[in-house]
Amino acid sequence: MIVNEKLEDQAMLIISNAGAARSAAFEALSRAKNRDFTKAQAQMDEAREYSHRAHAAHSELLRMDARGEVGQMDLLLSHAQDHLMNAALAIDLISEMIALYLQLDKAAPTGK
Repeated sequence: MIVNEKLEDQAMLIISNAGAARSAAFEALSRAKNRDFTKAQAQMDEAREYSHRAHAAHSELLRMDARGEVGQMDLLLSHAQDHLMNAALAIDLISEMIALYLQLDKAAPTGK
């Protein structure tokens, strides 16, 4: 496979999986807002799985770079990195927000 094509493939894997991770995390937040904590947890598990796939593709890019197969950074790689970082931030923050919703739910008086 041509190196440029492999770079593009890895970048697209990052973008698609990071986007799916971010979407799943926001769906989890929506579930938590509606007190559906079981489904929220399932969505967060899905978000983490997509994130893991995106990080695996990113790791492959790092290995390619170490082998000297990555020339200079281009817009697609920068875009992929941006998606990866946004997904990671969303997952971290939404995890904390869900924990707060759960804590508030437990503290709420019965007979809501």
